[in-house]
Amino acid sequence: MALFLLTYGYHQTDERAARRDEHLAYLNKLKEDGALVAAGPYEDLTGGAILLNAASQEDAASLVDGDPYTRANVTKDRYLRQWRVTVGEL
Repeated sequence: MALFLLTYGYHQTDERAARRDEHLAYLNKLKEDGALVAAGPYEDLTGGAILLNAASQEDAASLVDGDPYTRANVTKDRYLRQWRVTVGEL
């Protein structure tokens, strides 16, 4: 397994509030399954970051594609890349 970091911004849309409960339920399910390490919005609420555990870039992208925020086009400027911890531990 490898770590993948997703960063993103938000579109100005009412779908963000409408899909929030689904989005959080999805993230909690990923956490239960061991695929999510941490997730949350930036302090200024302009976007957020999600740290995922996945076997490959394709698997991580599939997890992102399953998020209700992605499906409803709530997020923009999504950037997903593999990330390695060199100092500290998770």
